[in-house]
Amino acid sequence: MEKRQKQKLYNMPGIYVPQGAAREYSPLALNYIKGCDHGCVYCYVPRIMKRFGKGYVHSNVYAKEEKELMKEIESSCRRHRKSPQQVFLSFLTDPYSSFNDETKLTARVLNILLTHQIPVSILSKGGLRMLQDIELFKQFGENIQVGGSLTFTNTKDSQKWEPGASVPQERFEALHILHNAGVKTWASMEPVIDPQQSLEIMEITHDYVDAYKIGKLNHLKKQEDKVDWGKFLTDAVCIMRGYGKNFYIKKDLLKYKSAGLHLEQHETNMDHLALINKF
Repeated sequence: MEKRQKQKLYNMPGIYVPQGAAREYSPLALNYIKGCDHGCVYCYVPRIMKRFGKGYVHSNVYAKEEKELMKEIESSCRRHRKSPQQVFLSFLTDPYSSFNDETKLTARVLNILLTHQIPVSILSKGGLRMLQDIELFKQFGENIQVGGSLTFTNTKDSQKWEPGASVPQERFEALHILHNAGVKTWASMEPVIDPQQSLEIMEITHDYVDAYKIGKLNHLKKQEDKVDWGKFLTDAVCIMRGYGKNFYIKKDLLKYKSAGLHLEQHETNMDHLALINKF
């Protein structure tokens, strides 16, 4: 990551171009809160942020003083007004953690993006908390997609690995409600900790999740080495195609593709699932 990009990521806010694996999620992103209270064991953010912010504590959730924050976001959105590319919320936090319950900050950020006609992609483990802004989502029409990080079907496993996040069934329910309300939905199948549960999630959610981004587990080598990633990839592709779903295979998982598995070009194109402005 270039020095300027690091500075933008750490200082916030402002729409920027994500780097590395983050770029697979969206061509543009916006960070407006630092920290998260979900306590996920596998979270990559503390490791990244400590590289250029000594003393960073991810469980300490905060944002800039609101008047200054909104002024900076407004200025950034003016520069990207009617952007043809979607903006992702958010890499440094969950837009629907308990911090947002208190501040309602995500709704105010969404209103600014809507005013400037900028398409948005949201990812959350907040479950039913996401429904706080369902009427706002509807105002975006085709210019928003709302996703859930789906990791387990088993509540006990979820509470062990992601103790502050909503339980799996609540995440499924939220996506079902959003889909029925006409909001485009998607799932981030990453990290994959128990491959069988991840495959079960695809079977459970295919009726109301419109698209899937499928990855693997990283940075926990002992756990990673237990998994036959080539088999998981083949099984996941079989399920996706069987239900006629839109999907993208992330680069880390793609490395395990067997010679006999053919993937279409769009299935490995990181921007295949990104929204194009239809305001």
